Amino acid sequence: MYCPNCGKDSVAGSKFCESCGTVLPTEQNAQAAGQQYNNQTPPPQQQAPPYGQPQYGQPYGQPMYAPIPLKSAGLAAVLAFLWAGLGHIYLGLITKGILYMILYIVLWVVSFFLIFFTFGISLIIPFIFWIWQVYDAYKLANQYNSTVQQTGRAPW
Repeated sequence: MYCPNCGKDSVAGSKFCESCGTVLPTEQNAQAAGQQYNNQTPPPQQQAPPYGQPQYGQPYGQPMYAPIPLKSAGLAAVLAFLWAGLGHIYLGLITKGILYMILYIVLWVVSFFLIFFTFGISLIIPFIFWIWQVYDAYKLANQYNSTVQQTGRAPW
């Protein structure tokens, strides 16, 4: 007997098709159904489509890019702590980092010459700038990572 759904030959007396799971007609209905199919050839055998996870890939003609790595906010802060501007250079802000290095040196030189006139208070200015640029490097690293995660592109 052939399955009325998929056309595969079924074992006599079975209630379900072994191939597709369709309920097979009973003996009484099989005789009536058999009369319909006796004059016809069985439908061609088709393989079931493979199941599983669909394969997703890059569309044709589109270049594949490696994901942009995130920057460590802690490393940016440590580099800025070691030398002013170094954390900004790590983040890709090279011009800003070099300017901070130059400004840091200039602030120390000016503070050193003003130390006698200000009774040492001028030494606070380079220290404040140093602390601020460490915080700025940390904040910018977090901003960089947030933008990369949202857009997939570097912000600067």
